[in-house]
Amino acid sequence: MRQEYRYTDSGKWRVETVKKWIVSIILIALITIPVSCFAASVTPQVFTFAGHNDVMTLDVSQMNDEMSALIMYALNESLIRNSYNEIIPGLAESYDVSEDGTVYTFHLRDAKWSDGVPVTAKDFEYSFLRTMNPETGSSQVSEFDSILNAQAYYNGEITDASLVGVKAVDEKTLVLTLTYNDPFFMTEMAEGINFYPIREDYVEKYGMSYASSPETFIGCGPFVLKEWVQGARITLEKNPEYWSADKVKLERVVELIIPDENTRVGMYDLGEIDAIYSISKVQTIMHPEYGSRSGGTLQYLAFNCSEGLVMENMNLRKALSFAIDREAIVAAITSPGTIPVDRMIDPSIIIDGKSVTEAYSNSTGVPPSGDIEKAKEFLNKALSELGLSKPSDLPSINYVCMDSPVHKQYAEALQAGWKDGLGVDVGISILPVPQAIGALLSGQFDIFLVGQASGVDPATIMNNFTIGNGNNYARWDSKEYSNLIAAQSENPNLAERLLQIQQAEAIILDEAPVAPLWTPGTAYLCREFVKGLHYGRQTGSIEFIFAYIEN
Repeated sequence: MRQEYRYTDSGKWRVETVKKWIVSIILIALITIPVSCFAASVTPQVFTFAGHNDVMTLDVSQMNDEMSALIMYALNESLIRNSYNEIIPGLAESYDVSEDGTVYTFHLRDAKWSDGVPVTAKDFEYSFLRTMNPETGSSQVSEFDSILNAQAYYNGEITDASLVGVKAVDEKTLVLTLTYNDPFFMTEMAEGINFYPIREDYVEKYGMSYASSPETFIGCGPFVLKEWVQGARITLEKNPEYWSADKVKLERVVELIIPDENTRVGMYDLGEIDAIYSISKVQTIMHPEYGSRSGGTLQYLAFNCSEGLVMENMNLRKALSFAIDREAIVAAITSPGTIPVDRMIDPSIIIDGKSVTEAYSNSTGVPPSGDIEKAKEFLNKALSELGLSKPSDLPSINYVCMDSPVHKQYAEALQAGWKDGLGVDVGISILPVPQAIGALLSGQFDIFLVGQASGVDPATIMNNFTIGNGNNYARWDSKEYSNLIAAQSENPNLAERLLQIQQAEAIILDEAPVAPLWTPGTAYLCREFVKGLHYGRQTGSIEFIFAYIEN
């Protein structure tokens, strides 16, 4: 017996136990829009919005940032999509699952790349294996952890890609074999930003220039990339080759990249743009019509624990964490929906109807408003261990900050709190986003505020801090922690997995290579005549592909 998944008239996947191996499904409309909205319409279907950062890359294997994910969601199509918080069909017309839950067989529909070339299962196989290949240097390999031999392949333990559980059986059939029955797999793939297909011929033709311009990138999604003026503007146009093009109403989408918030808001007030991706707390007061979303991201401070650096000292890390008044910063700076946290697991992750952080308790012990007296105790221990007599004797501490209004406010608030509460001087280096990310990846920092998508698996962010992981920005080494994370990733028993995650989290919270801060909310502005725009839970999941401009 196998489980088959059908997309039903109620707009949800229905699970049926059937004896057939493959049963085709009937697709219905992805959304329902009243026909009257479009009767005799002459309104130009053009949506223009302002973002704060440029796209970092459109190479699926290298993509790891919010704005790239936002644009890729419109330019490409995975096997399935997360739309309006539901899993809907993408390029997979149907799929079935083995009885033990470890083999997923996806049956691709007739779909084309934007140049008319058919999309095949081989395009997915190539993409997934390219991302996992250690020579690619992707920071997103953990997205594929539950796939058979994925970890061994990207860690270099095996070199034969045919041993990895990704197989294009024929042009229309892709088989993914998992190490264990992962209850989060489908949702992770629907929400993930690295599960799109890639055309091998484009990678081979353009090499290092691949996906750096409209000429060197190709997708198979609802829109095509017509223009990318880096640092200024991105223009998308409707893709006539998209398999569900009749459901796409917008003819053009323009993102203006405007780092200065006052400029963005001024353009909105003058009617020059239809929406702003995110606004600060101050602007929510000026624009009470704002919308908001929350959950899906966790922000934390990464302390560079590399040998010989000042943040290698655990007690100094704890001192800085305990001195932070998260509650005050959230109240003064962050957008509506932001929640202070003392965990490395997003409390919005729900398992069996209950927040995982409630079911499996842990804590740094830091109150939301901080604890200066406790912070001073840790600071005194650190000074003693470092052979110093007072805070001013500490080596210089470099906080690298991305050049964005909110990040600068965070940095200044943290800097003031550490100086006023502990007498510790922390210098701030404000860098353009690409250079700041470069400093993070190369370890040229002492403190860096990191925001990461928290996914649906409580181990999503914690997976990053294992020894040798490319996303272990803290450069923290703990064999006990790494062993627990490795063990939970292969444990088919969910209850046991969650206990192992809880044990691993206790270690990282105690040693404090990171200081969890908050799960940020996002406030945004959008005109009333823009209908069907949706902000999903996951970072970067602004969903305008089924939006339209009302008369």
